[in-house]
Amino acid sequence: MQRTAANNLYNRHEMNLSASITSESSKLHGRQLRRALGFVTLAWIFGSAWAAATSGAALTRFAQGLGANEFQFGLLAALPFIASLLSIPSGIWIDRTGRRKGIFLWGLYAQRLLWVPIALAPIYILGRFGWTAAPRAMQLFLLLIFLMYAVGAIGGPGWTSWMADLVPRRSYGTYFSRRRQWGILTAIPAALIAGWGLDRVVPGDAHVQTLVSLRWCAIIFLCAAVLGVADIHMHQYVPGLPAAPKKKSHPFRMMAEPLRNRQFLVFACFVATLTFAVSFMGQFVTLYLIAKLRVTNLSVNLITLVAPSLAQLAVLPVWGRATDRMGKKPVMAIASLGLVPVGFGWCLMNNAQGAAVWLGYALSAVGAGLWTGVEVANNNLVLEFAGGDDQCAPKGSSFVAANSVIINIAGCLGGLTSGLIGQALRDWSWRPQFLAHVLHLGPITFYEVLFALSGVTRLLAVVIFLPFLHEPKAQPAGEALRFMTSNIYSNFFNAVGWPLRAMRWGRPEIK
Repeated sequence: MQRTAANNLYNRHEMNLSASITSESSKLHGRQLRRALGFVTLAWIFGSAWAAATSGAALTRFAQGLGANEFQFGLLAALPFIASLLSIPSGIWIDRTGRRKGIFLWGLYAQRLLWVPIALAPIYILGRFGWTAAPRAMQLFLLLIFLMYAVGAIGGPGWTSWMADLVPRRSYGTYFSRRRQWGILTAIPAALIAGWGLDRVVPGDAHVQTLVSLRWCAIIFLCAAVLGVADIHMHQYVPGLPAAPKKKSHPFRMMAEPLRNRQFLVFACFVATLTFAVSFMGQFVTLYLIAKLRVTNLSVNLITLVAPSLAQLAVLPVWGRATDRMGKKPVMAIASLGLVPVGFGWCLMNNAQGAAVWLGYALSAVGAGLWTGVEVANNNLVLEFAGGDDQCAPKGSSFVAANSVIINIAGCLGGLTSGLIGQALRDWSWRPQFLAHVLHLGPITFYEVLFALSGVTRLLAVVIFLPFLHEPKAQPAGEALRFMTSNIYSNFFNAVGWPLRAMRWGRPEIK
């Protein structure tokens, strides 16, 4: 349907919501449900390309061209978490009005369109006032990035609550895993094209080269804005399931409900601690590859975007099936324990005999594959708290908002802390003889300090919170690991044997 038709649909929903509408009456079935889920998947095919183009080398190069310091890079990593605090009033707004689709569309359209001024405004300031205005351009860039994340955070809880009622609960893990797989098919070429374009900058005068690099980044951001708008537009063809507004709920009581749920708090603190640890990496992995290891832009995107995407493509179906059949807790245990050595592994890339770039591909792929398991389990748990088919589960967008706030406060603190540590240790280096002779490592700088702290924090998350997360129907972690291993082996065997089977199918039968 067109945008005006969507608005008219919401007006009719609001008129009908004065009556009692049961959750079951709002469900879609059969062909109508398949069509709606198809549009949601198609939307992410565009959205994944938008996400890939606006991250990786392009975003880091743009900030670097504007003269960002270490603290500003940490702030850049923290901004999405700071902005997500707006999910509190957004969750209350959605629960009060029931207009989750309208709020989602308004917020996410604004988020994607803001990439136009993000791309053009800083370059305009440099062209108008010269390079002396670079600090002012950087400040405007950070402000626009914050606004972009803020309007996205306003629309986010509406989407989660909407999908909780749209997607059948028994298929949460499988459906969202497949949806992400389809998105990876466009994320990889988007990352490759962006990295290749940035490497076309011809060496020359420093200011001229920086300006050309900024313009390339701006072109990438403008193309990404078009893809992002297409992503949100696809959701207009998905029926907005009616949600009864909670007009008598007090805002503080709405937020107090999830905070009284002990299991919700344990779960949120566990994921929040992991988020704090991962946000230590943030922009600094990309900056580490560009500034210290001198890796090309294409290689940076291959390491930070393409390798993780391929890893997710391989493991997403396995994580989805394991979550649906084995439970969320064993999936979180396997994934989070595997993330611990990955954090420490980044410290080993700075080899004195040459940067071990190959290790970056491995660490990025393994880390993304494991983090995908955390995300799939996290997504399923949040959807269960937000709504779904189980009438005994807690309801309402306030659970989505509370989960987002707890996690994003941790991510905000992680980004700011890493920025402060990076700024304080920017001129510090240390080269212990043991590591230099045995592992052939180069000087240790603030990058390696951040990576080591990230590994330690990941371990603390597993030890402190995971034992207290209870899921009665969950299978033991060992059994879940065997289930996943057999699935990975089966997928690999089928992929390797497919050409032989195809050749056999193509032969005529001999009688």
